[in-house]
Amino acid sequence: MIVVVGCGVAGLTCAVLLAEAGHEVEIWSTSRPPRTTSNVAAAFWYPYHVYPRERVIGWARTSYRRFRELLSHPDTGIRMHPVRDLYHEPVTRPWWEGAVPQHRRLRPDELPPGFAGGFGFEAPVVDTRHYLPYLLARFAAAGGGLIERTLLSLDEALERSPLVFCCAGLGARTLASDPELFPVRGQLVHVDDPGIDTVLLDEHGKDGLAYVVPRGDHCVLGGTAEPHVDDCAPRPEDSDGIVERCARLDPRLATAPRRAEIVGLRPGRASVRVEAEPRGDGLIVYDYGHGGAGVTLSWGCAEEAVALGRAHLPAPRRRRPA
Repeated sequence: MIVVVGCGVAGLTCAVLLAEAGHEVEIWSTSRPPRTTSNVAAAFWYPYHVYPRERVIGWARTSYRRFRELLSHPDTGIRMHPVRDLYHEPVTRPWWEGAVPQHRRLRPDELPPGFAGGFGFEAPVVDTRHYLPYLLARFAAAGGGLIERTLLSLDEALERSPLVFCCAGLGARTLASDPELFPVRGQLVHVDDPGIDTVLLDEHGKDGLAYVVPRGDHCVLGGTAEPHVDDCAPRPEDSDGIVERCARLDPRLATAPRRAEIVGLRPGRASVRVEAEPRGDGLIVYDYGHGGAGVTLSWGCAEEAVALGRAHLPAPRRRRPA
């Protein structure tokens, strides 16, 4: 038996890999989709504000490849979209260039007013309304079990299994006794889609973050990124600011009817934690602290986490096809 703590995208991805390898796996979580932070995410592939970069590149590259492989499954909610990563100052090359198959410098006519340059590439947009249920269905089909329960300590999970994967997101602050973990408040606005088919990103604006993610029936507009703030109530002034900044990227968004205002708490950390910790006769493998890049890094981090736990993995019941 293996216990995975957490049912967001990190926990589900680890659990799928383990269950499809033929292991008996249980997910323990206080919440399940759609009541997780992962459900709130705009979820387009981009390694946003996450470190250490030398490890992030590999994790992001693996996840990019995995998402491309899933395009043939229509129930995943994954679609490829062009992305315009915009900069107010000239940039020689993007730091993430090693994680994508190809990218190009944007032409002057592709830049909104006020931008000095940018890069274009193609990236997965992951509609979490479909993708998280898809992962849950894969996990169940592989024989996995899901138990909704609140843990006070990871020792409770170790009593059930000598191998525990802690993918608890912000909950790892308590469960892993990790003072480096902190909430990052993010607010989003959903609007009717005025006909946008390109992800637009301004990560460096002096007035704040702005991004536009088309989902077919609507667009997700972001956002805010407030470290050490855990207020989950939407603020009208934040929504107005988000729409104003995004309308600088595409003016049609200024008058797009608003559907919803949503707040999520990203699990912030100075660096993503993917490491193993022996505890008594057992082993805890940590996979959390992805900030705003949980979906972007999900497959890469999960593959490394499973590799870290390999020495403690029990013999599989039987191999299951991926």
